[in-house]
Amino acid sequence: MRKLFLALLIVALMALPAFASVQNLKISGSINSTMLYRENFDFGLSNDNDEKQNIFMTHTKLRADADLTDNVSATVQIANERPWGDNLENASTNNGFSDVQLHLAYVTLREMLYSPLTVVVGRQEFSYGNAFIVSTKALTHVDSPLYNVAADFRKFRAADAIRAILDYKPLSIELLYTKLDENTATLIQDPAGNDDCDLYGVNIGYDLGDDMKTKVETYFFAKIDKSTGKPAAGDASKNDTIYTPGVRVSTNPLEGLNLGLEYAHQSGTKSGTADTNQQSRDANAIQFISAYALPDSVLPGKVKEYKPVLGYEFTYVSGDANQATVDSNNGVSQEVWEAWDPMYEGQAGGKIYNALFDQTNSYTHSVYLTANPMEDLMTKLTFSKLYLAKELHPSVASAFTINQPDSWGTDATVGASWDKRGLGWELDFDATYDYTEDVKFGLSLGWFEPGSVFDKENNGDAAKQALVNVNVNF
Repeated sequence: MRKLFLALLIVALMALPAFASVQNLKISGSINSTMLYRENFDFGLSNDNDEKQNIFMTHTKLRADADLTDNVSATVQIANERPWGDNLENASTNNGFSDVQLHLAYVTLREMLYSPLTVVVGRQEFSYGNAFIVSTKALTHVDSPLYNVAADFRKFRAADAIRAILDYKPLSIELLYTKLDENTATLIQDPAGNDDCDLYGVNIGYDLGDDMKTKVETYFFAKIDKSTGKPAAGDASKNDTIYTPGVRVSTNPLEGLNLGLEYAHQSGTKSGTADTNQQSRDANAIQFISAYALPDSVLPGKVKEYKPVLGYEFTYVSGDANQATVDSNNGVSQEVWEAWDPMYEGQAGGKIYNALFDQTNSYTHSVYLTANPMEDLMTKLTFSKLYLAKELHPSVASAFTINQPDSWGTDATVGASWDKRGLGWELDFDATYDYTEDVKFGLSLGWFEPGSVFDKENNGDAAKQALVNVNVNF
């Protein structure tokens, strides 16, 4: 007993200096349990046997934030997300998915070298602008039991990155480097080992300080993927590259009215399946966002108490004449790839069309109305209409593919018409009730009706989903 006490005393004394250096330690977390029902996400491909999914899932996180000094802090967050009944006691027997993920692990260094500079290093979350181009919400890391169950509901996504933030109010400059995929990490002779996938970026924001609270952002992101499209042993000239400059403006011309406009262009190279096939990129994207808190002067009676907000959003992302291949267009070599690459877009989470379609070759119109019909209850009704930006190529129209979120990376091939552009429309209803300051209940209902692109006789049934959840923060 005396020896055990002495051993514990020695361990405590060894650990004492580490604890003494922490000025403040905060522990927080959340538990979010959700019931998910989905039906017909293959548009009736299975004919009389409609696809159905009825599961419960829980997202749990535990976070520690430690202030080491006035200018140095560290954050660690572990997380678990899984369908109910899947205990994942041994990752090796569960498709390689671990039961607990290291979601966040980063250090923040404020006033590094000089006062305007903050540096954040490690596994972290970040998002730029309206998450139109780059957001960790869209990263597709697979260390989650939901990967082959409901991949679009993976919440704990982060990136290993270095961010340098310069705050010269009203000017801000942020530099980003992210290691998206190391691929070969062992010692190996170049060029065979030169197969990394990296993301570089700079985001510059300026607050004009006018009465309309106008803010201008300009950015440049570069994704360099050396793992695909290489001819024999890694010729860097054949890497798959995406260079994305853009600009975003946000302003409030009237009280309660916010308007935003964003434009981005993509250049670089698109690598094909064969080592020698490659095209130059030339793609464009435009997004317009508006939200108007309706003034009391135009609202009748009790409706004023509901605080309604009316919004409209429009998104255009360019498409290619033949997105089935970069090698040829009906036997004719193509020189330019015009399809927009979604990069790491983190918008429209929870929508059916967001799960089924990549954000490319499309026009999207969305109109929504939010209201507070009672205290602590927020409701939102959204109608979205989607069109193809370019008609399908005749040689690939009969093999149109849609994502299947219960088998991420495996598509469903459905019948389609090459001379049509209507992708479909979606109606969503969302409600959130603040039961207490820390407990929230949520409801989401969605209905997606396939458009004229899809063959109504074989592949035209509506996709549906419903979610009910309770979230507790502590």
